[in-house]
Amino acid sequence: MKTIALTGATSMTGLALIKQCIKRNTSVIAFVRPDSGNIYRLPESSLIKPVECSLENIGNFNLPESCSKADVFYHIGWVNNSREKRGSCRLQAENIPYAIDTVQMAKKMQCSRYIFLGSQAEVGLTNKPINPETFINPVSADGIANYAAGKITGIECNAQGLEHIWVRLVSEYGPHDHKDRLIKQFIKNCKNGIPIDLGDCTKIWDYLYEDDAGEALYLIGLKGHNGKMYTLGSGTGRPQKEYLEIIKNKINPEYRPNYGAKKSSENDILYLAADISELSRDTGWQPKVSFEEGIDAVIKEVL
Repeated sequence: MKTIALTGATSMTGLALIKQCIKRNTSVIAFVRPDSGNIYRLPESSLIKPVECSLENIGNFNLPESCSKADVFYHIGWVNNSREKRGSCRLQAENIPYAIDTVQMAKKMQCSRYIFLGSQAEVGLTNKPINPETFINPVSADGIANYAAGKITGIECNAQGLEHIWVRLVSEYGPHDHKDRLIKQFIKNCKNGIPIDLGDCTKIWDYLYEDDAGEALYLIGLKGHNGKMYTLGSGTGRPQKEYLEIIKNKINPEYRPNYGAKKSSENDILYLAADISELSRDTGWQPKVSFEEGIDAVIKEVL
């Protein structure tokens, strides 16, 4: 790949992909919101061309000549993604026409391949590692919208003559994660000895370090197979409490989280792990960073 284009460029996943592009001398056309407070997160590199355009306006946007062509388009962006908005059916549904617009933008940019980034929320509740054949039954508004956007971009890509690949990201962590997510909040509370109420944390979870996610996405753009859906995670599920205890023992071994203080609800995910065998087979990718290694970078960023 000589050039990629992507939405969601300042997200943790977008930044990880951009990092891989710079490492591999691949140019990046990065769509960012005009009012984004995170544009400063983009690395300083002559390979990066920021384009100020929101998802809401991408369907009517006139590209500057210098950003008019790319090889692969990654749709990583998502509107109304805050915790309080993810449960709104109306707000989540807004993402579906925006996704169609990104396919049309990819066609305008003469891309040959389009990659849609979805999430584990598309699957719903399961008790086995997620793979392309996993039964789909989303139970949340964002999961339903993710699934609909993934399906409809596939249809639109077929109509536009583009290759379509669907990536289902399980759970990612890293220094660029949002400050209010569990891992960063736990690190902060652990350091300061502030109590934190948690469930029993026996649920099985699969955490993938951001750099590994970025490399996987890059290789999917390069080597992925048209029409496939790849599950992206570390490939290893562990009880959530194990991750938190690793963090605790690195920062403050005497800290005592309030395990069991929160009760699970009917739709809580109790098992989340990825089967990455097909992804590895097609692209040669394997995660490189263990949780024990990756969490050190997150701790350093938070503290």
